[in-house]
Amino acid sequence: MKARFLNWWRAPITSRDRVTGAVVGAFAGFWLGALGRIVVGASPVSGSVVLAWGVAGAALVAVLGIAFPKLVSVALFPFATFGPG
Repeated sequence: MKARFLNWWRAPITSRDRVTGAVVGAFAGFWLGALGRIVVGASPVSGSVVLAWGVAGAALVAVLGIAFPKLVSVALFPFATFGPG
């Protein structure tokens, strides 16, 4: 398994890597943005503000996932799987 990971890590970036990075980044960015706003906020905020922060985080990290797909996929995958379900 380690050899397979190293082969993938060293291989050139493909379109599939970029799509995976964007999807993982969007999910992780949503949770990090929304939960970050809830935790860091000094006062309670409405659900629409939390949603806006989540969407902004998702957009930002999805772009990072396109630019750095392998790094985002590996580093943020645990945050992408967090949530209901």
